[in-house]
This record gives sequence, structure tokens and C-alpha cells, in this order.
Amino acid sequence: MSSQCTLIADETDDAVQLVLGFIALSSLYGKWHFEHPRRPARVWFLDAMKQGTSAAMVHVVNIAFSIGIADVSTKPGADECAFYFMNVAIDTTLGVYIAYLLLQLVTVLAVRYDWSSLKRPGRYGDPPSVRVWAAQLLSWSGVLLVMKCFVGLAIYLFSAPLGLIGSLLFYPVHHHPKVELLIVMIGCPLVMNMVQFWIQDSFLMDHAAAGVAGDDADEGLPLLAKGSDGPYPLLHQRSPSRLPPPHLVFSKQHPPPQKTNSFTNAATAADMYEDL
Repeated sequence: MSSQCTLIADETDDAVQLVLGFIALSSLYGKWHFEHPRRPARVWFLDAMKQGTSAAMVHVVNIAFSIGIADVSTKPGADECAFYFMNVAIDTTLGVYIAYLLLQLVTVLAVRYDWSSLKRPGRYGDPPSVRVWAAQLLSWSGVLLVMKCFVGLAIYLFSAPLGLIGSLLFYPVHHHPKVELLIVMIGCPLVMNMVQFWIQDSFLMDHAAAGVAGDDADEGLPLLAKGSDGPYPLLHQRSPSRLPPPHLVFSKQHPPPQKTNSFTNAATAADMYEDL
């Protein structure tokens, strides 16, 4: 038996990866269960499937990239599992922030070019439309692929020190590749992926669907057009069409300010001076 940890070797590796994905996605159900108020079950399911499908794509990319980096690494006996761990560690920290910024950029472009399906992440229509969901899935998958390009470039440029760090981390179990695989795939990344899914679900969901913010009047406004307290702070503006009409601003109870004459004010001041 080889003493080197490999990501793709036999049925055990595949089973470990399936368990990882199932447990991580199950955490989204726990998050939804404790939401108050909750999203409709169908909307939550579409949100979860959007994350699950895109996460499976990223998982395959991470495996392929980790194997490729290990093959071209100048360090002899480079560890595929160690590079996979580094991929997941960066994805679940810096990668989440990069994906968040890219999603804001996509939303800004959707508003500017009137891409109705992408204006509100997590809003699929009433009733929810599979076509809108598919458009958002493709958009989110594209965001994650661009994020992986940034992360992959960083790992490639710093492959030597990262490979050394990974080898040191897993040195105690380097003679037990199956144990290392369990640690790399389930032990550490499980918690990382669960936190990643929770954070991403918070900015991928439609908060109006859960009654957290917004109403039917906000149908045409993107999340980033909400107030400064919203999750998308890029556009802090109010549409002129949503301003109240002038006749409601200045009513009888609140008349408009009267214009003052500077000459009259000066004369009044002079009279007061003479009285003194």
C-alpha cells in the first residue's frame, strides 16, 4: 500500500467525499430551521441546491488543481491531500470575501443592464421559477470559478512554502494515508465548509422572502440599493420615482418656508437699535 495520501484512489475516497458534502449541506437545514421568520420551504430548497451544485463543482476543481500542483511541485513527494487542505482553507476564508465582492459586481451589472433574473439573489419569482434559479446558479458558479482563479494563482505562486506547511501539518499521520484523507476531507474542512455555507447563504438568500426586510414595492430594486445597513453597500441611493410628491411634503400643517427680505430684516434691526 502506498504511504502517500491521494485524493482519488478507491471507493473509500469517493465515500468520504460524499459524506463530507452531505453533512455540510445538512447544516443549511439547521440554519433554515432556526430562522425567524423562515423562508418558504421551496425557496430554501432552491437556495440549498444552488449552493450544493456549485460546491460540488468547486470540489472537483479543487481535487484536479491539487493533483496538478502536486505533480508539478518542485518538492519531491508533494502531498495531494495537503494541497487540497490549503485550497479549502483559503476558499473558506479569503475566497468567501472575494466571492461576496464578485456577487455585488454581478448585481450592479444586472441592475445597469436590466438582467431581471440576477437583480435579486435568492428571489426566484412567485411562484419560484426554475428558469430564474438556473440563471442564478450559472451566475453564482461563474463567480466561484473566477474566485478559484484568484485562489489558484496564489497557491501556484506560493506552492513551495504552502507545500512545506502542509507536509509539516500532516507529518504525524504521513504513514497512514487513509487517516490523513479522513482529516483532510472531514476533520477540518467539515467545520470550514459548514461556516462557509452559512455565510454564503446569508448573502445569497432573499431576506424579503423571510420577511426580514423589504416588501412587494421593492420588487424591482436590488439588494444593494437598500439602506446602508443592508448587505450590499455599493449603491446607497433612493430612486426619484419613490420620493413623495411635493403636495404631500408641504401640507397645511407644515407650510413651506417663507422667503425673507434682507432689507426688511435690516430695517427691523435699525428700529430695535433706536428703541434702545
